[in-house]
Amino acid sequence: MLEFKLDEDFEGFLEDFGMPEQQESCSSITLEKFKNKLPERLLEYWQEYGFCSFKQGLFRIVNPSDYEDLLGEWLEPTDIPDNDVYHVFARNAFGDLFLWGEETGYKYKVMVARGWVIEKKGKVKKDHNTAIEYFFGFLDTASHDFKDEAGNVLFESCIKKFGALAPNEMFGFEPSLIVGGEANFDNINKVNIFVHLSILAQFGQIEVLDHDALIRKAFS
Repeated sequence: MLEFKLDEDFEGFLEDFGMPEQQESCSSITLEKFKNKLPERLLEYWQEYGFCSFKQGLFRIVNPSDYEDLLGEWLEPTDIPDNDVYHVFARNAFGDLFLWGEETGYKYKVMVARGWVIEKKGKVKKDHNTAIEYFFGFLDTASHDFKDEAGNVLFESCIKKFGALAPNEMFGFEPSLIVGGEANFDNINKVNIFVHLSILAQFGQIEVLDHDALIRKAFS
């Protein structure tokens, strides 16, 4: 293993998000499983930092193996699996999943609270190492918070009420926004991410949105 060299994009990410928490080392078996499927640079992050959270669970780098079944449930109603093989490589406190395609790179983000699968531009495979560096370099903490109906961010209030998130936990709305629940603090609970997202997938209201469709949703 070569000595790890921190790139400026991930360095900027660490400046914004702080040092890793709840670190779990990445095994050689996992590295071998995802070799040539995910960017080599991402695997180097795994070797250096492991699977870990940032800012009490606001953002988390995850083991894709843990999310394979769940991702299958979310993508099964769509034609997305026909185009590439996708893996969850990161997620946030409100359950949003970030997907990397073996050929297409960062192609989709799943906004689970809304039941939306949002299409991104993606990248050809020869650019994947640069693309994963850019992904982390352009992240900001505010984009991973969630706003209530009045536009107030919720994460800090959730942490004060429920405490930091464990690796298998997220903040979810009960009742779900997908079935008409309201986005307010009183409806948030700390839940098991695998159970909660599996239930949401079973509602059968998953929508795939490109950029234009997302804009229309935002202003509808």
